[in-house]
Amino acid sequence: MDTSSLAELGTAALLAATFAFAFVSGIIPFVLNIELYLLAVAALTDASLVPIVGLATAGQTLAKLILYLVGKGALNIKWVKKSASSKAADAFAKRPGGGLGIVALSAVVGFPPLYGVALVAGTLRLPVVAFAVLITIGRIVRFAAVFLAPELFR
Repeated sequence: MDTSSLAELGTAALLAATFAFAFVSGIIPFVLNIELYLLAVAALTDASLVPIVGLATAGQTLAKLILYLVGKGALNIKWVKKSASSKAADAFAKRPGGGLGIVALSAVVGFPPLYGVALVAGTLRLPVVAFAVLITIGRIVRFAAVFLAPELFR
């Protein structure tokens, strides 16, 4: 194997790891942190922003769609449903009709926690396409900012 083949293999492994880490951290964020992962990738590799942020966004969006389906009752995963955030439910209750705004805010800034917001959004049966689009856009913004942060210190 020549060095270019090893570099290509390393890049493919990094891309696959990014998607997998993002997905798993979207389901169990209290164990894995995607933002720390992205900071490490940005600071320690020469990876490009677009594929890394794109795959991290895809993994997280898929995870949040699964949580949405759990909240909606389409999937019965008891340990996930029991973890629904009351803070997210309170945020929705305080702003009737503003549910998609809360989804967008949570996707970008992380408050209220997107984990709970996804579950509550499913419970309230917010439009799934709008939910997915807002999660995707919000995560792109958040993850690009995180990925670019190490550049501030170079």
